[in-house]
Amino acid sequence: MKIELAKSAGFCFGVRRALEMVEKNIKLAKKPIRMYGYLVHNEEVVKKMAAKGIEVINSLENICQGTLIITAHGISPKIKEELAGRKELDLIDTTCPKVLKVHSLANRLREENRQVLIFGDSDHKEVLGIKGAADGKAVVFSSVEELKQVNIGKKIKYGLVAQTTKDFKEFKEAEKSARERADDIKIFNTICPASRERQSEARRLAKKHNVILVVGSRLSANTTRLYEICSKINPNAYFINTAKELKKEWFRGKASAGITAGASTPDWVIKEAVERVKKF
Repeated sequence: MKIELAKSAGFCFGVRRALEMVEKNIKLAKKPIRMYGYLVHNEEVVKKMAAKGIEVINSLENICQGTLIITAHGISPKIKEELAGRKELDLIDTTCPKVLKVHSLANRLREENRQVLIFGDSDHKEVLGIKGAADGKAVVFSSVEELKQVNIGKKIKYGLVAQTTKDFKEFKEAEKSARERADDIKIFNTICPASRERQSEARRLAKKHNVILVVGSRLSANTTRLYEICSKINPNAYFINTAKELKKEWFRGKASAGITAGASTPDWVIKEAVERVKKF
């Protein structure tokens, strides 16, 4: 059986940068060291962080000392400013530069008195941060169908941005729909080029091979997006977290397999999956 691994599989720039920042700073960081949510959405990475003594927290209440890691997904600028004012608390801010760019655009659109529209998943940390950059007054929608439910007034000015890991094709559909309904709208395609590259390659592999594997965590929005893309194209698409979840029968009688992985999937997890498939 032929096996093709996507060239884009694995850590993107933002994830690699976040991990390197943590590795560089935690040795001298004030204890306790806490991380607001997951540094990246992958359980294997979280386990490694825990082994280094980093505690994952989901609330910032009463966090006034030690070190706090802000994840690659970012947080609301106002919350970050308030945290920076806590004298006994040090921050390690690993927010991806691509996400910070979306914050800047959302803030600028708000300053122009535009109603900000965010194409993204409403409960995702990145989207919550972008919404915070727009003074919390943005409207979030995750599909063209949801956008159609938004009451767009002809006399209102709008601005549209996107969560960096959303599907590029769906964004273009949302852009078309928004332009048709709004008289005055500024649209910024803020989907990360790395996400677009992975999505494009996933489509190619799903069409080319008998079986397609997507390796990564179900907590990861960008990895889940890859699986959604592949499963629409190929009925033999499988989503695994680690090599342990692979099943031999998936590959029986198949001539070829394509393997891709999300931007938050560690190299060692991808390698183990590839080696396991080779053994099959």
